[in-house]
Amino acid sequence: MSSKQLETIRWGIIGCGDVTEKKSGPALQKLARSELLSVMRRDGDKAADYARRHNVPNWTDDVDTLLGDPDINAVYIATPPNSHADYAIRALKAGKHVLLEKPIAMNAAECDAIEAAVKETNGKLSVAYYRRALPRFEKMRQIIQDGTIGKISTIEVRQFKTANNQAGQAWKTDPSIGGGGSFVDMQSHTLDWLTYLFGMPVKAVGTQKNILGLHAAEDLVNFLLDFDAFTAVGLCSYAAAHEEETVVVHGDLGSVSMGFFRPSEITVMINGVEQHVELSDPEHVHQPFIERVLAYFLDGADNPCSASDGRLSSELIDQIFGRA
Repeated sequence: MSSKQLETIRWGIIGCGDVTEKKSGPALQKLARSELLSVMRRDGDKAADYARRHNVPNWTDDVDTLLGDPDINAVYIATPPNSHADYAIRALKAGKHVLLEKPIAMNAAECDAIEAAVKETNGKLSVAYYRRALPRFEKMRQIIQDGTIGKISTIEVRQFKTANNQAGQAWKTDPSIGGGGSFVDMQSHTLDWLTYLFGMPVKAVGTQKNILGLHAAEDLVNFLLDFDAFTAVGLCSYAAAHEEETVVVHGDLGSVSMGFFRPSEITVMINGVEQHVELSDPEHVHQPFIERVLAYFLDGADNPCSASDGRLSSELIDQIFGRA
């Protein structure tokens, strides 16, 4: 499909679950040059309900029906990760551009299959690591890159969650569906953001354990990323006694920190003096990223997160889990 032939992206959604309710789905309808024509869910009643509540013209419980619709020229795949590779490859072969939820696939090998399909079909695919485009994340990136905190030495990644405050969807703690547990679901965002800023580490190691045994997935992950010039250290517990989450970047002149999974100000510490930067997230947090996706699909702008970009965080997870 040639983007030069397109004036509007007409979307179909595969998997209209929770992430599409507010974070992403409404943005497909509100942005210029973007229309949402159809939604698909295996439970037809839920697909119909979504279409009714969001004023979507069509719905189906059959993915081939959606992929066969000639009026749809792009699909947003918002299913659990174990179906990402299958649906993405089928969509590309059906002549559709693709916005694919994160993590891109279950492992690096499936990422390779998706990349091969992109090349084979000459289609366009972006991975929905939307924090790349959120204003407060872009501001934190600017602070790091403009030398405000000096030469980077260490990055701290901390996330503690209590066992009774895990994600509501059971598949998010089932490795056979999500490729892991809460760490994979959430910290894949952080790993992607780090590779977005700094590229791929020269080495990644980690340990993962199931301390409480409440589900099949890990509930403790520690990791070390060696970026050659500096390191990133992660401590993530999903069996903790309290809630805490932050990313801190330390330099020789100061530090900058922010919460990645909650509304958070940016805190800059220079010579013992704190400065605070307030940037609110938009109502639909995917919207700034989807704007970039539309520019890529329609105008030939740079891909905001390619399959090869999205692969990096999945490769790091494989290394941290000792699966590489």
